[in-house]
Amino acid sequence: MFRIYLVVLILGTSTKEMDNSWSAIILTGGTSKRFGSDKAEAKIAGRALIDHLIDAIPEQVPIIVVGPVRDNFEARIQVTQETPALGGPVAAIAAGLELVRTELAAVFATDMPFSPSLIPQLMNAMSNESYESDAVLPIDSNGFAQPLCALYRVDALVKALLTFETISGQSMRNLLAVMRVAHIEIDNRGVRSLVDIDTQDDLINAISNFDDMSTISTNEMRQ
Repeated sequence: MFRIYLVVLILGTSTKEMDNSWSAIILTGGTSKRFGSDKAEAKIAGRALIDHLIDAIPEQVPIIVVGPVRDNFEARIQVTQETPALGGPVAAIAAGLELVRTELAAVFATDMPFSPSLIPQLMNAMSNESYESDAVLPIDSNGFAQPLCALYRVDALVKALLTFETISGQSMRNLLAVMRVAHIEIDNRGVRSLVDIDTQDDLINAISNFDDMSTISTNEMRQ
């Protein structure tokens, strides 16, 4: 099915339906082994991590959730699943892309619930012609690029995915290796948006810092 999607894109059928805005792909289908339970449903201030993510994405932006179906998703959200399930983030992105009809797609992992606040900075970098990039990744406080809080050109991402014989189990490192990637430094305020909740201790820290974190995202994203 994914290869059929690429053919349609190249022939221009889907391109006519696309606009120059962006879609959000939210990845929720991991094993959460280190966390011990479904991270997407872990709560901060009474709301699940996935709901914090969704709340931070402007209402006009289409959202594709890759992972288990939920009863209470709002109407703008489409849900899909990689096949086979638990095929890793690359397989999940490929599944989500089949529902994308915009030129750009932002990819978010649910364990980074404040990350959508970085979209304005990623958009600015993507529009900078000097980068000539297929993807823009922010650098976190430890100096690591974050591919699961990143902005991608859909056509370039699709073509990169099709360089692999098998998508399931493929690594993000290998995917990015066949793309033109821009890494951007973000300010101290933005770095805090990259809080990654991998363990129960991470969740406790995020809960403790929630008042500070919640002031970062909403106003910036909804300008």
